[in-house]
Amino acid sequence: MKKIWTILSVLLLSGVMVSCDSDKDDNVINDEPRAVNMLFPPQRIELTDAQRAYVGANNEFALNLFRNLCEANGTKSLFCSPLSVTYVLGMINSGAEGETQQEIQDVLAFGTDDPAAINAYCQNLIKSAPNLDPKVKLTIANSLFMNKNIALVDDAYKAEMVKWYEAELNDLDFSDPNNVDVINQWAKEKTEGLIPTILSKDEFSATALMYMLNAIYFKADWAEKFEERYTEKATFHSSTGNTTVDMMHQKVIVNYADMGDYTMIALPYGNGAFRMLLLLPKEGKDLDQVLANLKPTDLSEAHFASAEVDVKVPRWTTDSDMDLKKILWNMGIHRMFDPQEAQLTKMVKRGNPYVSMIKQKAAVEVNESGSKMAAVTVGGIEMLSAAPMPQTLGTKEFHADRPFAYLVTELSTNALFFMGRYMGN
Repeated sequence: MKKIWTILSVLLLSGVMVSCDSDKDDNVINDEPRAVNMLFPPQRIELTDAQRAYVGANNEFALNLFRNLCEANGTKSLFCSPLSVTYVLGMINSGAEGETQQEIQDVLAFGTDDPAAINAYCQNLIKSAPNLDPKVKLTIANSLFMNKNIALVDDAYKAEMVKWYEAELNDLDFSDPNNVDVINQWAKEKTEGLIPTILSKDEFSATALMYMLNAIYFKADWAEKFEERYTEKATFHSSTGNTTVDMMHQKVIVNYADMGDYTMIALPYGNGAFRMLLLLPKEGKDLDQVLANLKPTDLSEAHFASAEVDVKVPRWTTDSDMDLKKILWNMGIHRMFDPQEAQLTKMVKRGNPYVSMIKQKAAVEVNESGSKMAAVTVGGIEMLSAAPMPQTLGTKEFHADRPFAYLVTELSTNALFFMGRYMGN
């Protein structure tokens, strides 16, 4: 380790980046990848104390949502963006009142706070997160598609959505079923084609008041790319049997944590503002049990120490299409779905709207270069009738040849953008 740190110090002082292309003979020992440093000081999102509390609270919601989705999806690989769901629920919450509003805020773990404070937190991420790292492309977009044949959306509510969520306002003729293509085109454009459609013609209702959408798109290279020449066919062991995957391989100096039942590494993107946390259960341990016990504080920097890690992780893609109505109902949001009980009157000039549907589509691609991922969440509204510096560890292994979980977070706040599990399928 002393020799490695000496080499790193010389490189940092001279301003030279570690590169496998500069001298292949020096970077290969018995045709094994050489350890490269992936630890960087990140840019920061400035949050108030209250907004920092929102991050922890919303990460609790994210983990609860993901556990419920895993339970509903058996042994399938799964990918979602809890933050995208938060944005749609936040927009609904701005039009809610009474018990309906409290249910939403309780499930989001925001408690009894003023919706304006919650909206300000969401706005902060929209404005700040995409500008943290020029090597990362991140977009957060919101839109209201309103039925021009039922022109009842309140002007004050529309102004709130523009102010806090930078929402695009679109009037659309819902009586023409082909106009679902307009909504789908918006989703496709905002996700660079990763989510080509979000609504089918059967899901597009001529009697809907509006559809509110959030889209999040992320694309970035790893801080140090995996070399394709080290990718090999390997066996992946899952509960449903073994399968063959393309296993990427790299030796890196990253943040590593031993959490008892599982180990965790943080692979940074770009300049280090965003990272993928990979959670690998130890041999004989179950991923579902690890996720069942996972808490937001388990993702804290306090658990990590820098280490040279021999990383093996598959190249993978996952697409998920998730109906969230039952999931959110099971989590405690009831009234907004009930035509008789929903209190969403701040959305409209008159009448009693309710949430008729809410779903998300999400997709992720991970390879030697980096990752791209996206999610679109849509909510349909109908009318009733009418960190400190870590210590250093020794050399470690992180061989993901069995089911594992992964999360994409922003480092300075630990805000959780995406979450998934890879089961080998």
